Formats: sequence, C-alpha cells, structure tokens
Amino acid sequence: MDTSDRERTGRNWSESDLLEAALKAATFSAIDRERLTLLSADYLHLLLAGLTAHQGSELSDGLFGEITTFTKASSQSDLDDVHWQLLIHPGSIIFSSLLPLLLKRSESADRFSEAVIAGYHGAVLFAKTLHSNNSKKWHATSTSGIFGATLAAASFLDLNSDQKIEALRFASTAIGGGANAPRSQNGATRFTRIQAALMGVNSALEASLGAPAPLYMIDGAGGLADRFELVSELSDSDPIETLHQISLRYYPYSGFSHNALETLSHHLPINKDQIESIELTLAEPLLSLVGSDEKGRWWSLAQAIATTLINGDPFDDRPASFNFPISVVESANQSSHAKIMIAGAPLTFDFGVQSDLGITSKDRAGIERKWRSLHGSSKDLIDLASEIVSGSPQAAKELQKIISQSH
Repeated sequence: MDTSDRERTGRNWSESDLLEAALKAATFSAIDRERLTLLSADYLHLLLAGLTAHQGSELSDGLFGEITTFTKASSQSDLDDVHWQLLIHPGSIIFSSLLPLLLKRSESADRFSEAVIAGYHGAVLFAKTLHSNNSKKWHATSTSGIFGATLAAASFLDLNSDQKIEALRFASTAIGGGANAPRSQNGATRFTRIQAALMGVNSALEASLGAPAPLYMIDGAGGLADRFELVSELSDSDPIETLHQISLRYYPYSGFSHNALETLSHHLPINKDQIESIELTLAEPLLSLVGSDEKGRWWSLAQAIATTLINGDPFDDRPASFNFPISVVESANQSSHAKIMIAGAPLTFDFGVQSDLGITSKDRAGIERKWRSLHGSSKDLIDLASEIVSGSPQAAKELQKIISQSH
C-alpha cells in the first residue's frame, strides 16, 4: 500500500494483505493435535447434549438443515468455546459448518483438521480486523464467525486460493448479526451463530461453482470499510497460535461470572449458616452484563455466588434459598471485587472478565466435570474426537450413527 492509500484509508494494510493473512496454511505438531482433539471433544459433548435435549423434533433435512440443527444444538447451553480477549465464540460456528460436510463426504476426512484450523484462524483474524467498537452495533461472534466458517468450508472442499478469495468476498456481502442479539442476553445469539455458519458454507459453495462474487471486499461502496470501523494495523498470527488462544467454559453460568466463581472456589467450603451478607462491586462491562437479576439466574453474578455458597460447589446450580442480603454497587476505580461477611469477618477477593487465553492445567478438571454432566461417561466421545482429528473416514460414519441415535 503506497503513502496516498495509507492517508486515504487510515490503514497500513490493503485488501490483498488481509487476504494473504487469511489464506495462511498450517502444519501442526502433536501438541497442536491434542488441542484440536480437546476442542473437538468439547463440541461433540455440547452437540449431543443439545440434540438429546430436543428429542421428538426431526433433524432438518439437507446440508443447510443440518448446519442449522448442529449450530443450535451446540450453542443451546451457551457453554461453547470462547476467545476471551475478543469475546467471540468461534467453535459452535466452525464445527457446525464442517461436520455436516464431513458426514456427507467422509472420504475427505483427511482434510478435516486443516479445515478446523483455517476456520479458527479466519474467525480470530477478522475479529481483530473489525474494530472492537463495532460490538456496539454488531454481534462480533457472527461478524467474525462467517469468515471462519467460509475458510473452514473452503478448506474442507479443497478450493484453490483464487476460489477461497472469491468465497471471502461472498462472505463480506453476507456478513450480519446485530448487537441486539447478544445484548438481549436471552439466547438470541444462537440465531446469529446459525446465520454465520449457513452463510459461510454457502459462500464457499458459491465460490466452488464459479458464481459471480463481489469484485472487492474492503474498500469501495458497500465494502467492509464502508460499513464497519476497521483497525489501522493488521494483527496477523500463525494459525496454530490462534488454535491455542481458545478457552473452554465449564461453570453453568454466564462466562462473565467465570473468573469470580473460579476465585471463590478456592475458599470453599464455607459454613452457609455463618454467611451474613454479600456485597459486589462491579466495573464495566461486568456491571451491565452480570450485575442484575433482571435476565435470570444465568446472567446474575450475585445469584451465581450465593448459590455456590449455599450448595458448596460452582457446578451445582440447583436453586438455593438464602436469607442474607446481597447488594451490587458500581465500581469507582474500574476494579471488581466481592466482600462476603462470614461470622463478622470479611472474605474479600478481586476478579474481572476472564483474561487467560487457552486452556490451563487447572481447567482440565472443570472441563471433564462439564463433559460428564453433559454425556455421562465421556471417554467414547474423546476417543471419537481423536479419530476424527486423525482423519478417519470410519469415525465420521460412527459419528453419524451416534447423532441419529441421540436425536
């Protein structure tokens, strides 16, 4: 990009720079394969739990029907994976775009892992490119997820570089998902995830057929720069690095409560009869997101903490009665903390929006508890995920049987 273009756009990168970054290929090691298996296993547990919970409704016919069903089922419990710094949930979109393709083309199973990595890389890259201010108007999971789904599907379908570029241009014109969905905090984001997965796969299919795509993606009338605020510097990363930035959630509450519940768990058990009061001091965005009971127990940090104290376990979300007062106040210094009065003595701890990227050793026990709650004995799904990641066509056929039995 020359000086005049930089001055005109306010960016140091061009459309060709972004496309080159998006089309990066990845080779992965044993540790990368382990991470991919973990993400795949988490998705399978969520998918089958969501399908089982809705027995009696027919699995939608056709590729797009299956993509819709899979996306809805895997995000039903709102426990799909997350990139905490970007606050996006790529997995339910990427895997829901790929698995229906895999079930129909099991002979291409050896391309599955490459396609998943391409999808995560694309979703994160475009989430970083579309400025975070866009979250005031758009659902970031959807606006980034469509590009992840597009690259995942294009990679699985073995499109060449020119076709992948055309697919991304299709996606740029189909991008959508308004901020009214996540701000409603009522599960409406399942719909915007579905939209991203459907349009991403359709973008790849249209490109494979040679349909006329838009001539540009970024600049020009109706391009992304015309509709979105874009970052001035391109933040590129290795596709494998992206894979290791994804975290898994496990507590049965909003992910925005995760850090507080993780911290509180280190102080358990606490004699519930000695609890006198709870005072939460919340900074933004926690105050707006989990500072009220208005949206129900899932979105109330106060309810999550009180229930955890009464039941003695953050995984135990059974309704609990308590007679101590709970107050929520706005932070004056951008820090969030809890003060729990126990027999006249305060227990105080700080917390915030979860900031750890990736999956740490302390997360593994929580993840395994989550899986058991979703599927009972989960070893079969972990083994199946490993086989799918290894590119086994037979594993795809076995998954088809399990899906048919669970729905």
